[in-house]
Amino acid sequence: MSYELTVFIPAFNEEANLEYCVKVVHTTLQALGVRSEILIVDDASTDRTARLADALAAADPDIQVAHHERNGGIGQAFLTAVRLARGEWMILIPADLALDPSELHRYLESAAGADIVVGLRSNRSDYTWARTLVSFVNIRLVQVLFGTRIRQFQYISMYRMSVLRELDIEYADSAFFLAEIIVKAQGLGKRLAEVEIKYAPRVSGNATGAKMKLIVLTVRDVLRFWAKWVYLGPQAASRRRPEGKVA
Repeated sequence: MSYELTVFIPAFNEEANLEYCVKVVHTTLQALGVRSEILIVDDASTDRTARLADALAAADPDIQVAHHERNGGIGQAFLTAVRLARGEWMILIPADLALDPSELHRYLESAAGADIVVGLRSNRSDYTWARTLVSFVNIRLVQVLFGTRIRQFQYISMYRMSVLRELDIEYADSAFFLAEIIVKAQGLGKRLAEVEIKYAPRVSGNATGAKMKLIVLTVRDVLRFWAKWVYLGPQAASRRRPEGKVA
């Protein structure tokens, strides 16, 4: 079966959030009249997440589940979703619902003239000063090095699946990978649209964006890719190699 939209929900130890997230997303998409599926990627959870996901899928043919044997992080879960998604479009929605589901219509309304719809979060009230500074520096670094005018890279975007499968996603283990996708799509001449979205602050867990090790590794990966971008040119540096694999 084909779908207009795949909603990808990465899940690592999300037993407290998963069922509610799936219910709210499913209800919202039904109200919008969108032919959609929900794809849960259980990233080697150690709580009841895997069992809950399997139960949800058993009760609804429009829900599918993938299980990782080892925890690979959000980037590896994303690659699994790219491989398994059956929708024309895919959007990543965290299990803790880091956006108001009623805002989904804004992505869908912008899809006709775009290949990637980039969400711009409405506020950063839950950011520490350190995380705010790191975010600003990362955004400016990517803008300057790659000449993009996109104002944010790390919030929720909606992707045309044919575009994702055309790209060579190299930095799935890095915090750079979401920006990488946008930069490479730009390098291939794809259409990017921005849409303002109401942000739903996290209610549990801790952000890791301001950890020094992660910052250093992210800057390293940005500079590595920039060198490749300059040496090979935007198209050659962005396109998936024939022998490459999505996951």
